[in-house]
Amino acid sequence: MTRGERKAAHRWMFLIVLGLVGMLGLVFAKLVKLHVIEPNMPGYEAKDYHANMPETLGLRGRILDRNGVVLAESLPGREVYIDQLDKRLEKLPPERRAQIPLEVAELLNLPQERVIDAYTGYHVGTTGRRRTQQKLCDISDDHVIRELERRTSTAVAVSNRLAGINFSHRRSMRSYPNGARLSHVLGFVKPTGVVGIYGIEEAFNAQLSGKNGKIETLKASDGREIRSRRISERPPVHGHDIVLTIDNNIQYIIENALSKALETFDAQSGIILVQRVQTGELLGMATLPSFNPLDYLAVSRDAWQNIAISRAYEPGSVMKVITVAMALQYGKITEHTPFDVGDKGVWYYAGRPLRDHAYGIVHAKEILAKSSNIGTAMIGLRMAEPAPQLQAPHANELLWRAFCEMGFGQTTGIELRHEERGILWHYSKWSKLSATRMPIGQGIAVTAVQLCNAFATIGNGGIRMRPMLVKEIRTHEGECVKQTQPLILGRPLSLAVSRKMLEMMQAVTDRSQGGTAALAALPSYTVAGKTGTGQIPVNGSYNHSDYNASFVGIYPATKPELAILVTIERPKGRFRMGGSVAAPTFANVAEEIGHYLGIPADKPAKEFR
Repeated sequence: MTRGERKAAHRWMFLIVLGLVGMLGLVFAKLVKLHVIEPNMPGYEAKDYHANMPETLGLRGRILDRNGVVLAESLPGREVYIDQLDKRLEKLPPERRAQIPLEVAELLNLPQERVIDAYTGYHVGTTGRRRTQQKLCDISDDHVIRELERRTSTAVAVSNRLAGINFSHRRSMRSYPNGARLSHVLGFVKPTGVVGIYGIEEAFNAQLSGKNGKIETLKASDGREIRSRRISERPPVHGHDIVLTIDNNIQYIIENALSKALETFDAQSGIILVQRVQTGELLGMATLPSFNPLDYLAVSRDAWQNIAISRAYEPGSVMKVITVAMALQYGKITEHTPFDVGDKGVWYYAGRPLRDHAYGIVHAKEILAKSSNIGTAMIGLRMAEPAPQLQAPHANELLWRAFCEMGFGQTTGIELRHEERGILWHYSKWSKLSATRMPIGQGIAVTAVQLCNAFATIGNGGIRMRPMLVKEIRTHEGECVKQTQPLILGRPLSLAVSRKMLEMMQAVTDRSQGGTAALAALPSYTVAGKTGTGQIPVNGSYNHSDYNASFVGIYPATKPELAILVTIERPKGRFRMGGSVAAPTFANVAEEIGHYLGIPADKPAKEFR
């Protein structure tokens, strides 16, 4: 080789080496760019580099009773879909494809026909096009999920492997362990599991809602996460727990009793409320008929409403207690004030008759015991007189103000939405007849929670409390975020008047004094209460077949602890009055609840008749 040829060879070798070094430099630069520079640059999108962004579930908070019993909770689960075009199905022989739906139905505890249809049926989507994917169900059972994972893995023999089933989508699933019990108080959530409708679910949706977590990471070609290449992580946040004042055991007692009463008296619906007089806490709120929160579409939208707060009705004679109490408070009567109700059982005022079953001279105490319509109407007229000395210079103003002070015609502030105000027209709109009819519970409409709270006010020494359903709010870890304190709304009655009313109302449950609610008497406790049989207006007038039969009782009357309201709507048959329908239902629950709560008896058992 000549000298010139050697120089040429060296030159080419240098160029080749230089080219190789340059190529290696480019590869190195690209690696640095991919793994060091670009992942940290603004605008970097991990999906361009096989980003995997799974969401971790932030569960909706629980709803608990006052003793920690779970009334509603959310569980992590999966949505199960069937895909008719799954390529794994195509590789199986016809015999195996026919067997899979039967095995899936058994594993998920579903009807075979439903699963077979999902695998082979013709499904049309909202756009009108054929849909090959069909949702089958939601599951939260860990054992079933693990079995699905095992049966769909490649580690299982083809003859035992499931195909055409997709359960990868995670979701939160709401559960109500007691079924329909307390459904109107709890409400329900939409299928998405994040929006509460009615009840506590709606009123505290913001506090109950959780927030899903998010992981932004890189994954290898086989789909596994490269843990060291995780880009960002936001942990899930579980929703707060809502602790109710409701006692699940008391709720069980009153719902059972109410269900039996509706069946016994062939009634349309009913309400039982149990309220602590000193704090306003509701220990039980039963409204029937109820519904299953997990199958809320099976009933009409009207059935979702809590009639204890959303339905106003004419209360009937229970309103006489409020009339007499406020007349005592304003000094218009004393318990011994006599009223001549006549001996004909009928009294005309403003050209309209008012009938009664009391005769002759009756005193205020007897008006309650005998439930005298005429006597109460006469008290109403006294309250309707102008009273400038009481800052009520207009006719009917004092009586209207008395009803307002006891909480009628306004919402109570209970922690639920859709609460009605009831109907209490301004006194300037009253007719001449109003002052004689509203005092006996006609021409005025109240909600059950308003009425129960008014009686609780008498039991609480004249102090009106806000009805409470929520005791406290806790974090998922159990830390108290907010504790609800009893709230005083006013003091419409003095302690002396309240005590006098309790004495007078005991006569209502005393058969020897002609009381209308002897069936509400209890073996262990004295009861101060009042019956009511409110006629239900139909097409603008009253009839003699549609009634609301009510009883509201306070006990022990000597040292009040609880107020219990019972209202039975449209009872049928021979017994339709408050004293024969609602009063015994009260007795069925009050004694048991008293013993359950450990309330000391205030009368010997031998006094019970």
